[in-house]
Amino acid sequence: MRKTSAIVMVGVRQILADPTYLMFLVGLPIMMTWVMSFLPVEVYEMAILGVLVMFVGLNIITSAGGYILEEKQTGTWQRMLASTTTYWHIMAGYFIRLFVMATAQSLILLLSGKYLFGAPWNQGFLATIVVLVVYIFAMTGLALFLAGFLKSQGQVQAVAMGVVMVGTMLGGIFFPIDDASPVIQLIATVSPQSWAANALRDVLTLGVGVSSLLTPMLWMAAIGTILLVGGVMKLQTEG
Repeated sequence: MRKTSAIVMVGVRQILADPTYLMFLVGLPIMMTWVMSFLPVEVYEMAILGVLVMFVGLNIITSAGGYILEEKQTGTWQRMLASTTTYWHIMAGYFIRLFVMATAQSLILLLSGKYLFGAPWNQGFLATIVVLVVYIFAMTGLALFLAGFLKSQGQVQAVAMGVVMVGTMLGGIFFPIDDASPVIQLIATVSPQSWAANALRDVLTLGVGVSSLLTPMLWMAAIGTILLVGGVMKLQTEG
């Protein structure tokens, strides 16, 4: 546990020492929330939730791919695997680091939306936290899965933008897809972003409780578990 905590703290110090990453983590979500606030209220509610799931997913995937790729290129990854720290401690450290960062970004978006820009959310905060935790878990699993296949920073950026943007924009978050093609309907069905945004909308605007959200949460948990196991196994083979 001590070694896992050390890996997490190294990652946190790297974040705090990087002004560009801090701007991406804090400044960009607040700016996007502010831009969304100019939309009509009925559009703003869903748009800001779309921004939330989009930025959280983008941040997790780029962070996972970027950190692991950088450590492979500098030889740090190989040294860690050759050290007395077990592989599972290493992966637990990466997972916790990504999870904490994504949780912080989610809170920034939610709090800025409500207290700075007047998002009409007055209920369901406990259920919101539960949905976000499951969504972040799913996206962290996806991020570590993709990290096992990406070979350059360019690939990390391109795949992150593609996966997150497609899953968010075509997931029924920003516009209705009732009459969309079967391909778009399929994307909305499998996209964790779509499940998360729609669940958050039901919680924050309709007051739906956790017991009514078992389907989206079980789907996100299942896909996150499958991808996490696949990613951990793939990264282990590259040691």
